[in-house]
Amino acid sequence: MEILAFKPNMQQAVGTFFERCFAAVGIPYSPKDRHADIADVERHYMQDGCFWCLFDNEVLIGTVAVRIIDSEKKVVELKRMFVLPEYQGQGYGKLLLKHAIDYAREQRYSKICLDTRKQFSAAQHLYRGSGFVETDKYNDNEKAELYFELDL
Repeated sequence: MEILAFKPNMQQAVGTFFERCFAAVGIPYSPKDRHADIADVERHYMQDGCFWCLFDNEVLIGTVAVRIIDSEKKVVELKRMFVLPEYQGQGYGKLLLKHAIDYAREQRYSKICLDTRKQFSAAQHLYRGSGFVETDKYNDNEKAELYFELDL
């Protein structure tokens, strides 16, 4: 297993990865609008944060990203944390989350926020177990149902 920062040559694999992940949970993949950030990872994550890919040999099995949402207060948002269904339940989500938290601490951010859906109960369990607490809505994501934050 290897966690690598996104490089442009990974873009096609990222698109295919998210098609599979979204299909598994019944979400249509929409790279031209709702998921435009995934279709251009370099522009949406690599200037004001970072996007990582977890590989099992040559296979992309997981992703996680952080991006700045308040540069004055040094707040970042956790984004696009997914693991392929066949790799879930093996600790890879925890590994990716720890990687993102460690990065945020190294960069001296003060807080990580995230939003999620109620259907992702395993992710909620992971967030709570990692110290995240439920909080008020902080963004305009109409698909999100729950909001969490972690003070660093």
